[in-house]
Amino acid sequence: MDNKVLVKTSSAQKDIKFETYEIPRLKQHQSLLKVNAVGICGSDLHMYDGHGGYNWVTYPLVLGHEVTGKVVAVAEGEIPQQRMVINPYTSCGVCEFCLAGDSNRCDFDDYKYIKTPTEALRYGFREPGGMAEYMIVDNKNLIQIQDEVTDEVAAISEALAVSYTALVKIENFAKKSILVVGPGPIGLGAAAILVGFGNRQVMMLGTAVDKDRLRLAKDIGVSEVYENAEDIPHEQFKGFDAIIDCSGHPTIPSTALRLLKRGGELILVGINPANFSIPMDQIVRGEISIKGSYGITQSNYEAVLSFAADDRFPFRKLVAQTVPFENCLEGFEIALNKASGKIVIKM
Repeated sequence: MDNKVLVKTSSAQKDIKFETYEIPRLKQHQSLLKVNAVGICGSDLHMYDGHGGYNWVTYPLVLGHEVTGKVVAVAEGEIPQQRMVINPYTSCGVCEFCLAGDSNRCDFDDYKYIKTPTEALRYGFREPGGMAEYMIVDNKNLIQIQDEVTDEVAAISEALAVSYTALVKIENFAKKSILVVGPGPIGLGAAAILVGFGNRQVMMLGTAVDKDRLRLAKDIGVSEVYENAEDIPHEQFKGFDAIIDCSGHPTIPSTALRLLKRGGELILVGINPANFSIPMDQIVRGEISIKGSYGITQSNYEAVLSFAADDRFPFRKLVAQTVPFENCLEGFEIALNKASGKIVIKM
């Protein structure tokens, strides 16, 4: 059986095309997923547009790691009837991180002096992803989803799990004052989860070019939005309990030190290879904690899928537009132009 796929042929900018492959025979413990929808992630955009920092990716590559569909064939056993999403991490299962449930930290027990993307991150990066009619997936990477979860929301759920993985690093996040920096998909996802938990102390910081995205943030329930940190009122301002930076801009850590309470937490999610400088005395005297957050874990992904079946979580509003598979390059261009929310490819 043939399979039409979208292949990023090399690291060159927009070196991408449709190809047709024959689907290989399934190996033991594998399933064949008929893809229903795929979310376009920031990393997909960076690879599509030829950004640096992806020399660890295996080209040619079928893109796509935010995937939902239905199993149509299995190597063994019965075909499950529920729709699925995929967990793009294939971890070793035996290292200290896997045993602790932190599969996003798994390097197959190979210590890295330089923290590159973890070896466990496979589908859509080191192995073929889901921008295709069909996708072969290891059974342990399939997660069932409830009927209440639409294909569109399922296709952005992996990104939402990235947001949630950052949020759970803040103890009792539902009751704390939190500033989310960067109204891209991960920042908007974090805000939507906070709103779903009933947090009414969520604010969002963007820039002047983020007007539409900040308008969406207000629509999903964020209490206040700002285009500049200087716009945050100083009268009666008592500081934020936590700041989640999804922008990756190197000026944010020093800005965060001014805006955080003593004992506050800064969670860095946006990725940037640039160095930044912050005054050590402010960290020490303010007892400020700085943490990085990367990727997802299985348990966090499963939690997000349960939220997605709950109407209190405004995830449907985060889907900006759907495009058919044959027009998916148009979807890439829309996303590159800072769409207000996620672009989803529908098969």
